[in-house]
Amino acid sequence: MTKESQLYEIGLLIKPELSDADAAVELGNVRLEIEKQNGILERTTDPKLRKLSYPIKKISQAYLAALQFSASPAHIPAIEKSVSTNINILRSLVLSWTRAPIQQVLKKPIRAGMHETPSTLYSPSKTDEPAEKIDEKELDKKLDEILGV
Repeated sequence: MTKESQLYEIGLLIKPELSDADAAVELGNVRLEIEKQNGILERTTDPKLRKLSYPIKKISQAYLAALQFSASPAHIPAIEKSVSTNINILRSLVLSWTRAPIQQVLKKPIRAGMHETPSTLYSPSKTDEPAEKIDEKELDKKLDEILGV
């Protein structure tokens, strides 16, 4: 990939009269055109038959597919022309993408308080007082009082 390459995505609507295999062949033809123009294919989606929001040329369904590739901006018009002259493709749209910058992962844990250490953040609370022994009979009496029995 040269320095002047840019990331693009082309979305395609392929005629529904074609079989699944023929739609995949049409997608392959677009892929070959991209490679012919020195583009590097990065990702593809298989064509899937979808209902359109509105009819295009009186057609209410079409195969939807997309190809993401890197290419020189000078080669994009040739790719667009090749795709737009294909009679089996209803619509196409080429979008320019920018790569998201790589984000650094935090190396230090985020602390809730300034004076707390990681061991006190995640450890259960400790009390210095010994636990009181509770008599079960007294506990039953208290529950009966609370419940009004």
